[in-house]
Amino acid sequence: MLYRFLRGINEIYPKACLLLFIGLFLVAFTFTMVYPLVPIVLIISSVYLVVVVRCGYLALKWAELKVARNKLAQGMCPACGVRCDKRQVAERSVHDCPGCRRGFTDTGEAHLPQESAETLGNSSQVEYQGNAVAAEGGGHG
Repeated sequence: MLYRFLRGINEIYPKACLLLFIGLFLVAFTFTMVYPLVPIVLIISSVYLVVVVRCGYLALKWAELKVARNKLAQGMCPACGVRCDKRQVAERSVHDCPGCRRGFTDTGEAHLPQESAETLGNSSQVEYQGNAVAAEGGGHG
């Protein structure tokens, strides 16, 4: 439950911070002619606010990964709490959840399987060979 809450906050946080900075820009733009001290203060403070926002993001990401690692150490899915199956994928251990169909690495990050030529099967090789033949044949015709 805590993992899903932190994951949701991490999904919304960058967009909310962007809207905050756009709002501050609009406030500064509005006050440019009326009271010029406001834009100057906002510009100077926004430099420090960027540092605070970045530290906040890193803290939220750290908390999310820590909760995920703790759940995975117990053999449970961080998202739904079901027992996970552990398997090896290219020098990494991946925890697959049969309940929510998510995968997690040992570091707590979501595992996104990458497709390769071997996993796609014979159809990609046929397309690749067909393109090579068409490229070779196109120059001779």
